[in-house]
Amino acid sequence: MQTLFLAWHDFSSHPWFPVGRLTFDGSCYYFVYLQGPIAARAQYNFPGLWSFPDFHKLYESIELLPLLSHRIMPRSRPDYSDFMQWLNLPENLDDPIALLSRSGGKRATDHFEVFPCPEPDEKGLYHIHFFARDIRSLPDSTASRIASLYPTETLRLAPNLQNHHDSQALLLLTADCYPVGYCPRYLFADRL
Repeated sequence: MQTLFLAWHDFSSHPWFPVGRLTFDGSCYYFVYLQGPIAARAQYNFPGLWSFPDFHKLYESIELLPLLSHRIMPRSRPDYSDFMQWLNLPENLDDPIALLSRSGGKRATDHFEVFPCPEPDEKGLYHIHFFARDIRSLPDSTASRIASLYPTETLRLAPNLQNHHDSQALLLLTADCYPVGYCPRYLFADRL
């Protein structure tokens, strides 16, 4: 069973809410709302998803839901090969859940993003792929360190105690303590 979570972002106040869970059992996709949309609606007027108006219903489909399928780059795009290389995935991968898990499915035209369900490996460690956030807000002096990052370089998470706008912000730091971005806000709740 493959699982993705759908997160919603309120642009005006910046909180993220995990609002839904998509699972795929190999033949059917299932979407269900979590508790997040109830709080998001009460606090920030979350409208819900047009295609899924009932917060208490289980939705089923043999095809990937349009809300998510439109977030996958078509193979016909001339930059598809570069995109797959950027995601560090094989170009011939035919797994929409894996593509969405790695890319995040972010679009400039809406408030949603997807992320995989973190699962522990055989040592009990969690691994999750995401793109670093808010790189533009870092000091200019970190640009050269960011440019010199290599694919298997270990980064660590650290609280950003100087962030007065977001007390839960988690910095991504190199071993030599350079900040290279922030962890996505929708992952904060459990402090991975």
